[in-house]
Amino acid sequence: MQHCDITIVGAGSAGLTLALLLAPLKLSIQLVEKGPAPEPAAVEFQRVSALNLASQRLFAQLGIWPGLSEQLAAYQQMEVWQADSFGRIGFSAEEQQLPALGWICDNEQIRQQLYQRVRQAPNVRCQFNAGIQRISQGEQNVALQLDSGELLLSRLLVAADGANSFVRESLQLPLTHWDYQHHALVATLTSTEPHQATARQVFWPDGPLALLPLPDSRQVSIVWSVPPERAQALQALPADDFARAVTAASQSVLGPLQLASTRQLIPLRMRYANQWVQGRVLLVADAAHSIHPLAGQGMNLGLMDVAALAELISEQLGQQLEFDCPRMLARYQRWRKSEAQSLILAMEAFKRGFSGGALLPKLLRSVGMTLLDQQGGLKQRMMALALGNQGDLPKCVRPDARRASGVVE
Repeated sequence: MQHCDITIVGAGSAGLTLALLLAPLKLSIQLVEKGPAPEPAAVEFQRVSALNLASQRLFAQLGIWPGLSEQLAAYQQMEVWQADSFGRIGFSAEEQQLPALGWICDNEQIRQQLYQRVRQAPNVRCQFNAGIQRISQGEQNVALQLDSGELLLSRLLVAADGANSFVRESLQLPLTHWDYQHHALVATLTSTEPHQATARQVFWPDGPLALLPLPDSRQVSIVWSVPPERAQALQALPADDFARAVTAASQSVLGPLQLASTRQLIPLRMRYANQWVQGRVLLVADAAHSIHPLAGQGMNLGLMDVAALAELISEQLGQQLEFDCPRMLARYQRWRKSEAQSLILAMEAFKRGFSGGALLPKLLRSVGMTLLDQQGGLKQRMMALALGNQGDLPKCVRPDARRASGVVE
């Protein structure tokens, strides 16, 4: 039987980040992951995330940014437009007085960098290939029984085990969810023209296509969200035909494209846990919420969850209070549920606002985009929120928290 202060279930980016944030607090931490440990490997950009400035500041504080920065692509511009219409809006790092609007990073490389740091923390114990049989709670602890028969007891359990969270399902926490009626096609393509460090997104009536710049100036990662039947048909196309379809959907903005990787098909669903805390168990990141990828905020939202939780635990310990008290857990739930709700609603409104091809709504969308592009103040505020420079942010990721950030603002 093992005893610890906090057990984290899930060694994805959120779980590993939380372990690193908590390690200096001298708590005993157990990290349990059903899959294998991250291993060094070539960067393939099979699954990527867009990191904003708040996430960059967090990773800089944890000391993994120098290693990550060698393997990611910064983008200085963003272009969004509506196909077959005049609606267009653009953003640039220069107008924000920033070195970059964000960074496109390989998800597995983030895990690897985090794990290398976690291994150096003497008070964090990692167990990989460790499935969970049963979860039970008492007044003083949470018990996990692993497939191996080992019993883990902890004062607090954090579920960071993804959108299909075993912990959430085991506790039967209520979940609001709906199917976006979209599947995302993800692949890497080689372009004829250089991407010029620009992230692009074009909206079609049946869904958006994003072209995200990679370190190679002539390679982009695409996320093409379309109805399931069309997504499956596109995935089944020969490579050359698929590349031509993406070229057409991108309106040849980067010239003819060529497929440079396998194609992945990912069903898109919104999930939102109505209850994030039950007893001594709480949810973070994708275990608590998952959203449409069209704004690239999923990874950032989850990282802010764990940064907020670590901040509240640190405050409790600093005041010589119990880190697992119900009042603190309730504060975490109120804080992060509010942030997640706001983003989910914004993404749903954004998605629905660009759906459909009727003439009048298309005209109104185009006019709206044009006006927004010309309204400097509103445009600046919208970008500040997306960049992680505004909002109810954890202290360590706010713009004035520049210690070791490496970002000139």
